[in-house]
This record gives sequence, structure tokens and C-alpha cells, in this order.
Amino acid sequence: MNTIPDGNAELKFQKLVGKLTTLSAWTEKQQLELEMACDLSVALRQAAETMREEGARFESYTVMLEYARVLEFMMTMLSGHKDIHPRTLRTIFRFSGLHVDEAYPE
Repeated sequence: MNTIPDGNAELKFQKLVGKLTTLSAWTEKQQLELEMACDLSVALRQAAETMREEGARFESYTVMLEYARVLEFMMTMLSGHKDIHPRTLRTIFRFSGLHVDEAYPE
């Protein structure tokens, strides 16, 4: 395993982050999806902190898994600049017990 950082990999990562954070080229819907993904990552972190403080229970693992899978789906779609159908995202959020931004289209 190579333990020396690869400058080329760092450059690729910086380009990816730059591409994701250039919001001006994104639609308003995609910007809302990115904001919801950020909120979801905060909820995921809070769930992890709760698990650390209170001890892990089966319910905690399932919540973490649900949040992580939704976040993975959203970030995969957003990074590929693919469109997420609003009904699909609303359904996924509802099944996971997550809040959908009121401004998000129906």
C-alpha cells in the first residue's frame, strides 16, 4: 500500500470538490437537494454521537444505515449531475423518517 500521498489524486479530488461546490451552474432544485444532503449529513453525525454517548442499540444501527444509504444515493446522483425525480426523493425521505424542504418541488 502506498502511504505517500499522490499529488495527482489530490488534484483530482480538488477538481471534484470544485465541481460540486460550483453552485451557479446548478438548478435551484439541485441546490435544494444539496442543502438537504448537508442537513442529512448533520443528522447522521448526530445519530453517531448519540450512539457513542448512549451505547449502540439495534435501532441506532438501522437509523444510521438508512441515513447513510439516502445520503449515498443523493451524493451519487448530484456528483453525476443526474436528475432526481422529486417524487422518488420524497418517497425515500418519507420511508427514512426525514424532513423534506418545503420549497422542494412536488
